[in-house]
Amino acid sequence: MKKPFKKRILPALALGAVMFTAVSCTGGNSSYQNFEGDPTKLTTTITWWNNYKTPKNDADYESNKSSFKEYDFQKNVIKKFNEIYPNITVNTEYKGSYNDIQKAVSGGLSTGTVPNIASCYGDHVAAYQAAGATLVMDDPMKDPTIGLSKEDNSDYNQTYFNAEKNMYGEKQFLSLPYSKSAETLGINATVFEKDGAGKCGEDTFKDKNGEKTPVYVAPEAAASKKTYEIPKTYKDVIATARKMKTDFPSVFENQKNADGYFEAVPFCYDSAENMFISFLEMAEIPYTDATGKSIDKQVLFNNDDAKEMMINLKKWNNEGLIATQDQLPITDKAKGYHAYSSDMVKEGKIFMSITSTAGARYFALDGGFKAKLVETPTFTKECYDNATGTATTDNHKVISQGPSLTFFRKDDANQNYGSWLFYKFLTNTENSATLAKMTSYFPLRESSYETKEVKDLVTAAETEAQAGDTYSKKSSIYTGTSLKLNQTYTKNNDYFVSDVFSLSSSTRTAVGDLVETVFNNKTAKTDEEIEKLVDDAFTSAYKTAIGA
Repeated sequence: MKKPFKKRILPALALGAVMFTAVSCTGGNSSYQNFEGDPTKLTTTITWWNNYKTPKNDADYESNKSSFKEYDFQKNVIKKFNEIYPNITVNTEYKGSYNDIQKAVSGGLSTGTVPNIASCYGDHVAAYQAAGATLVMDDPMKDPTIGLSKEDNSDYNQTYFNAEKNMYGEKQFLSLPYSKSAETLGINATVFEKDGAGKCGEDTFKDKNGEKTPVYVAPEAAASKKTYEIPKTYKDVIATARKMKTDFPSVFENQKNADGYFEAVPFCYDSAENMFISFLEMAEIPYTDATGKSIDKQVLFNNDDAKEMMINLKKWNNEGLIATQDQLPITDKAKGYHAYSSDMVKEGKIFMSITSTAGARYFALDGGFKAKLVETPTFTKECYDNATGTATTDNHKVISQGPSLTFFRKDDANQNYGSWLFYKFLTNTENSATLAKMTSYFPLRESSYETKEVKDLVTAAETEAQAGDTYSKKSSIYTGTSLKLNQTYTKNNDYFVSDVFSLSSSTRTAVGDLVETVFNNKTAKTDEEIEKLVDDAFTSAYKTAIGA
């Protein structure tokens, strides 16, 4: 089962540059009127632009049903929704990736052809709000007839709702949470548990076009191999990565291919952007501040502490200890796609990977080895090679991610009411639980954890996967583990979201490119060369972020 490629978030349009016209909607909430009448009698049509791939025809659907799980989900939700609200027609339209949706909305704003609902990232919403297009959701949520009851309100995960309301800096809901995720450290547990020489797991193969293709080639450990402890800090990650290179010489002897991409690396952090932002957050190094009154007080990452961090990361990267997904082999030259770290974990080429919890089931290869999904390590300045002091887990933070839904104000109030009613139904206890089971995204409702399907997954997670388990069993265990991690992160108050404002999307893109510029440089090896490389990369990234 192949997961969709996640492209880097493109910059949203800067507020100062937004000059849209002919928008058939008005900003603000001043025109909102409370709903009157029977909601089940409401007659209207609403449209949702999303990233749920639609089959071309019946044959396309039948040939690869697993690719259309979300499509099946939305069809079923709409069918059940219409059993309660028979006169509200819900149309959905597949637009591609979240970035493709953002481009379609930006284009539609100038002509008034925007949907009622769009799947989005927070960075995109800043531009929509600047155009006066967003339906601020505070009043519909409080509507005496169709709003949230006290029970409903308390049932939603308040961590997600508080983050959604606060991230725009205006203390109002410009979007609402939908399918949320976090990050996890995925490890090859078979490798970790091995003590002494020998193969870590069993080789596995699959039939492809009449030929056997290796799926998992069990790495062979040297006699020096001892059991590894699961890393709690990045000091542990680096120490373990160094030991892995010693313990598995045949795996890491020739790490890069002719194009300079890592064929094998002990540790991979999928998202360069998330790595940079999360490390700054945990090390308490300034990144952005949406409340700043000027650009230089809003975009703050161009500082000496952040540069010192990047210098250390580059040295670890040069040593062949860490990489990001963009440094993994190219899988599609035309589109510039790189291999997934989870796939390389399944091939015995990566032993530790920071990836999305929504990708939990992608570790569930039949046979071969077992994986384990655990809390992400903590990053502090004490993790550096030359640092004194003890690296602790005291300031552990995890970036809250996954798409939200934003709503567009229409002159027809019934469309606004219908959009809100659909959101309430889409995220009810049962639907939230079903989506979690299908996708590993976290349920928005606390009550979803009490449903049988989520309970079964969480129970499955209490049983460790074994090397010979089937895909189905492992998938349930890893999905359940992901859902349990959400409870742990929520309980420990680990979640954070970065600021969303006019420059947040360009800043996120700039720091991701900064990491790749530094990591992909093949010539900087001495301290002086690395320091100059990092300094130049920061200067360039800062200019890009502020649009200079």
